[in-house]
Amino acid sequence: MTVRKFRPPNRLASMIKERGGILAQDAIIAAEAGVESLRESSLAALDETLAEIERRFGKTAEGRDSEPFDALYLLGSRVIDVGQFVSDSGVDKAAVSLCTLADSLAEAGVWRWDAVDVHLNAFKLLRAMGAQLPAVQREAMLEGLYQVSHYRPHEA
Repeated sequence: MTVRKFRPPNRLASMIKERGGILAQDAIIAAEAGVESLRESSLAALDETLAEIERRFGKTAEGRDSEPFDALYLLGSRVIDVGQFVSDSGVDKAAVSLCTLADSLAEAGVWRWDAVDVHLNAFKLLRAMGAQLPAVQREAMLEGLYQVSHYRPHEA
């Protein structure tokens, strides 16, 4: 019995061997320029989302008790989506913590407004000056948010 091996042509391998195209370093520069072109609109979307979170879930928000848990999660996830442009401030990590908090609140079916308020205050500080804070202080703040978002009163 004879075994015949069949190798279909690999299109990607042949494209790599062809002359022309773009150098990897040029592709990276172009990609970075493309991402940079989104900075302004992303920062505007970030600030709009943070303002909406404050308007709907802040201490002075009327009817915040009637807001759905998933709305808080959705708004937090929007912050994560555009948080790349302020990753040095910690806003993106605070948004992850807020989403975790929203999940646990939905699971318990009860709002813990003190925990939400702490996150909203952290957003204000981190957005205003998070990048200027010493890394140790910023990380301590984010660790505190993590502890707040993972606290389960019924397990204490």
